Amino acid sequence: MTERFDTFSPPNEPDPFETTAPTETAEEGALDPREAAALLEASAREAERRFDMRPTILMFAAAVTVLVGYGAVWVSVRHQHPYSGPTGHGLAVLYGVLALWIVLNVVLLGRALSGRRSQERRLEGIVFASVWICVYVFQGALHHADHNPAIAYGIWPAIAPLLVVGAAAAGYEIARDRRGAAALAVGAVALAAGGAFAGPVTVWGVMGVGLCALCLIGGAAQYRQRRHG
Repeated sequence: MTERFDTFSPPNEPDPFETTAPTETAEEGALDPREAAALLEASAREAERRFDMRPTILMFAAAVTVLVGYGAVWVSVRHQHPYSGPTGHGLAVLYGVLALWIVLNVVLLGRALSGRRSQERRLEGIVFASVWICVYVFQGALHHADHNPAIAYGIWPAIAPLLVVGAAAAGYEIARDRRGAAALAVGAVALAAGGAFAGPVTVWGVMGVGLCALCLIGGAAQYRQRRHG
């Protein structure tokens, strides 16, 4: 009997126990796994950029480091007449707090670096460390040419690391289109150039206070960007 004249059979209704879901068309297909992985990775990077406070913490720690380190050297030389250079105690405090800041960098950032990014960071560290070493090699040349400690152990070691390494850092940050970091590096170079006129004693205090202010400004800017970005 045809369906048209079948009055005894129940009407065709969907089986309530049928579990097969409607099929999707080719246009409504699932996202490509590679695209999904890339999207997930991009989302993770964006979340880390916004909420990772480690760079901000390091910037505030750097503010304390330079204030204590340069301040200790300034205290050690402020009553020297004539000037003879930083004392052993002053240098011990300076390099001690600097070492603590480096350890803090390793602890906070070491595990976050892996693979290709880790190799890039190591190369960057080697380059900037080489530039920094050259600054102190030139200091030895200054002492060899002129035994006046006001230059070789006063003005030069106080301003040269920021003048030379800061200029290199400014160019590096501009090349990576990080204008905020580049502005801070240029500010450090300007501070070093101006601080050289303060003399072998006062230059240590000027650099300590000035660098502390720059680091606080940079840390506040980073915190604001991550909070509202």
